[in-house]
Amino acid sequence: MTNNLVKVIAPIILVAVVLITSGFATGFIALPNAPVSPVDPNNPGEITTFIETGNEIELQDGKPVIRLYSTTWCPHCQWSGGTFEKVVREYVAAGKIVAYHWELDIQDNTLTPEAEAGIPQSEIDVFMNINPRNTVPTFAFGGKYYRIGNGYESAQSLALEEQEFRAVIETLLEEAK
Repeated sequence: MTNNLVKVIAPIILVAVVLITSGFATGFIALPNAPVSPVDPNNPGEITTFIETGNEIELQDGKPVIRLYSTTWCPHCQWSGGTFEKVVREYVAAGKIVAYHWELDIQDNTLTPEAEAGIPQSEIDVFMNINPRNTVPTFAFGGKYYRIGNGYESAQSLALEEQEFRAVIETLLEEAK
């Protein structure tokens, strides 16, 4: 009986180890491939990989609040994190949005020069409300749009990822007027 149990469990454990070490089981949820189209810098594009929540736009100081929840060890978070930060820093500098990039494992908002001592409970609540499975990366744009995972990683297109970030932000800015 014990040998039979080992024969059944061993392959399951092997598959689990392979998935974890390959990065597949990092909490990333793959999204269906969005249509790939040329990036037009004059047209921010359409919102195709974000899901609308049906909520009103979340504003802080009259500006939409944009968030990314990630970890330092997640390869999918690293893939899109720099592009996210580039886009939101531009909009923050223009005074159009409020943005946070919470690295959950080190409890830091990477968009500030100082290291935070922890993540406010209100931010954890936003993350858990959008994503009860607590997987990363999780994007929360204005409380009105969210996405779990990357939209264009399978196509290896950070340009399309950037284009969609801008499309969602521009939509929020237009709706917040």
